[in-house]
Amino acid sequence: MMKSKMNKNETDILNIDLIADEIFSEIELQQNTKLTEVEFSDCTFINCKFSKVIFFACRFENCSFKNCDLSSILIKHSVFAGVTFEESKLTGIQWADTGIPLNIKFRQCLLNYCSFIGVDLRKTEMTNCMVKEADFAETNLSKSNCRYSDFTGSRFVNTNLEYTDFSYASNYSIHPDGNKLKKTVFSLPDVLSLLDVYDIVIK
Repeated sequence: MMKSKMNKNETDILNIDLIADEIFSEIELQQNTKLTEVEFSDCTFINCKFSKVIFFACRFENCSFKNCDLSSILIKHSVFAGVTFEESKLTGIQWADTGIPLNIKFRQCLLNYCSFIGVDLRKTEMTNCMVKEADFAETNLSKSNCRYSDFTGSRFVNTNLEYTDFSYASNYSIHPDGNKLKKTVFSLPDVLSLLDVYDIVIK
């Protein structure tokens, strides 16, 4: 089915319960706009601004966001299934508010100050992203792809990182004894940061 392109001034996004196979380009919603129980299926969002929008009990299935601003959105009881974010801003989001496993991909995204505490992120793609001061405590990030991402200041506490790929990722601080690291992949030289907690000298 060919997708149609919605006019950037159209407000139907606020008044329809089910939206499928649409392309939204340059849509801007005012801060604190609330969408309740809206389902988006196979939709594409391009250059949209949804900063601080409230998505309550919404569902996004097989959707993609490209160059969008979703900073500080609220996502209480919402579902993200088969969703891809590319070159988008998603800072300060409380992902634990979804309360269910997430099936999402982040590519070249800004994820600073996000909280993933206790979230099931198994098999997540988080590549080439800036993930500054995010919280992954109690998160299941196993079998995920985190290649080339920058984790400056992010917190990993009792995080499941088994079989996760951190190849060419940087600036992570992961305590080997406080996280699950079976078959986790790291690259030199950043892997040496795992030894920081042991107060040893490497020459």
